[in-house]
Amino acid sequence: MCNSILFFRLYLSIILIFLCVFSFFLSRQLLLLLSNNLKLLFLLNNCKKQVNWNENNYISLFSLYIFRENLFLSIALSELILKNNYNFIQKDLVYCSLAYVYYCNSFYSISEYYCLKILSVSPYNYKVILNLANIYSDLGYKTKANNMFIRANKLKFDDFLFS
Repeated sequence: MCNSILFFRLYLSIILIFLCVFSFFLSRQLLLLLSNNLKLLFLLNNCKKQVNWNENNYISLFSLYIFRENLFLSIALSELILKNNYNFIQKDLVYCSLAYVYYCNSFYSISEYYCLKILSVSPYNYKVILNLANIYSDLGYKTKANNMFIRANKLKFDDFLFS
């Protein structure tokens, strides 16, 4: 009886030591994770205050990502601009960039969405209507594509007559 109690206490001691060591390493990792996340949040808040975005910076950075064929970063940059709601960058430009990137990746429905968003703001932009006609053509919507081509030609012809 005394021998089994001794083994039980030894077993509990070993388990307790193991759990103490394990909890030490676990708490250390959790502390590192928490400190890294806090540093990242602080950095993002500082970056948001100090970064001066304008259209030229956005266009040059977007063009660099497109040139390097890093389409994910170009989408992330555009979504960041939209999320932070910078007023000095035209949203039409960002929507047009997103529509282009999604069109290049053959996500025609998403590209159509951004083209329609541009057209809701400026309905007489014949370049966007022409791009939308190309999207409809690639999707196989021949009548929609034909209507958009006619609309784009009419707007371009009207622009030619009045300029």
